Amino acid sequence: MPARFRQATLPPLPSSARRLQTQFKTQLKPTKETMTRFFLLTLALVLGITVTAAAQRADTTGSAKPPRHSGVSYDEATKTVTFALIAGAPGGNGGPFNFNGYTNGTATLTVPAGSKVVMSFVNEDGTPHSAVVVPGDGPLPNIGGDPAIPGAYTRDVTQGLAQFGKDVLQFTAPASGSYRIICGVPGHALSGMWIWLKIDPAAKAPSFGPTK
Repeated sequence: MPARFRQATLPPLPSSARRLQTQFKTQLKPTKETMTRFFLLTLALVLGITVTAAAQRADTTGSAKPPRHSGVSYDEATKTVTFALIAGAPGGNGGPFNFNGYTNGTATLTVPAGSKVVMSFVNEDGTPHSAVVVPGDGPLPNIGGDPAIPGAYTRDVTQGLAQFGKDVLQFTAPASGSYRIICGVPGHALSGMWIWLKIDPAAKAPSFGPTK
């Protein structure tokens, strides 16, 4: 075979190069201590992510509580109750089917007997909503109809007002009684969109909050 095709023989590595080669192989070889450290670091990372996610879920759950919109004031000289009735308040329980963040009668508006009630209605939800006062006894109606108190209803009771639609309910509170403020759009009241209206002869001022 010609000399140019003969396999070249490499000279042996210097001792310093052999030491580096041995050290490099040793460093690449995983030891028990290295694997243990790697496992512990991985476990800590997984646990940290889990705890963080749980905290975020807890914070989200806490922020989903219904907003406590009071929105009620009283002019004692004229015995006039002014109340902001918010349909589909953001963050309320039951999604958009709420009044001031409350559903299924979990809130009560109490007004003095004989007071003039001015209820400013606004729909903050993309779904049409309305409001009408109905009797407090008997089954919930599926659809709005004639109000139990004259004047206690919004326009377009069954069709509902579009988002940001406004209206004003004005009526005189009777001597006593318990009523329900419902959304008159078909099916909305049965889906939980209603709160209580209580006429209290002993009340000196109106109040609004969770039903007791």
